Amino acid sequence: MVHGSLCNALNIKVTEFGEQLEGTPTLFVSNHVSWIDIIVLGHILKACFIAKKDMIDWPILGYLSTLQRTIFVDRERRTDVIEQKREMQERMHNGDNLILFPEGTTSDGGRVLPFKSSLFGVTETAMHLHEDEEGHMQELMVQPITLVYKRINNMPTIRANRPSVAWYGDMEMGSHLRGVLRLLKIEAEVHFHEPVSRNLFKTRKELAVYCQRTIEKRLFESLRGKIK
Repeated sequence: MVHGSLCNALNIKVTEFGEQLEGTPTLFVSNHVSWIDIIVLGHILKACFIAKKDMIDWPILGYLSTLQRTIFVDRERRTDVIEQKREMQERMHNGDNLILFPEGTTSDGGRVLPFKSSLFGVTETAMHLHEDEEGHMQELMVQPITLVYKRINNMPTIRANRPSVAWYGDMEMGSHLRGVLRLLKIEAEVHFHEPVSRNLFKTRKELAVYCQRTIEKRLFESLRGKIK
């Protein structure tokens, strides 16, 4: 509800394509463009984010992430990574959905950065989750999501205006937030792709490549006006 109120306050219109998987624990895999992603996806998904540990100190979003029961990851400390991976697996075994940004950072919104297969490690021991009511073992499902910022102030996003929404590189959080507050309207698209079973892929690298190609293809199609 809070994320939806923020979408309204910032005049962010979210259009969904396809349907999100429901009824079974799912790992949602999305490209990552901006801190705004947290608001957009938090608005439409019932899931917990996996995010870098320093996000907890971000203005506003740090608080929102706690509402979303975000799992904070510190990749610099190996002992912490092992414990965080265990927490992710326990969350999914308990029926929670997770949202993963496998680029490991944000892009400029006009491309998809290479996915880090190591971030899919959570899927390796969570491939079989738990028995359903009929005694069948549920498989871990993965659903790729393409996030597109399609229009800004009623104009198509292009290289020149994309940084007013995309937050990447060494952009300062406070000034970028103030810039977003001055925008009149942001139009975002969330494309839900066909869910796939983790068991279809021999390795996490294969899964990472599949998700990246699927998401990247739809991003280019949408930005080029092939998706309406």
